[in-house]
Amino acid sequence: MNTKKMWFKLAGVIADNLPTESQDCPACGQPKIDFQYVGEKKAMRGFLCIWCTSCLHGIHISGVRIPDHADFLPKDQVELIKKRIPNFKAG
Repeated sequence: MNTKKMWFKLAGVIADNLPTESQDCPACGQPKIDFQYVGEKKAMRGFLCIWCTSCLHGIHISGVRIPDHADFLPKDQVELIKKRIPNFKAG
């Protein structure tokens, strides 16, 4: 399975198992995955960023449904989002 598909699979694991323990990174194999949902409370839709805190590889997935029990940041809180989500490399 290619790395991009592994990141998408990881997104499903995160959504289905919130709160979740850290998963293994598809890029480096370390159990250092972090994630953040960002979106609108009313629609409960937005985007999901998943990244490895060890190697700083990750993925940005747009148009996701935010699970009811997920912590998320409002999309208009730009400075907070910038502080929470690092500048990771896609893939």
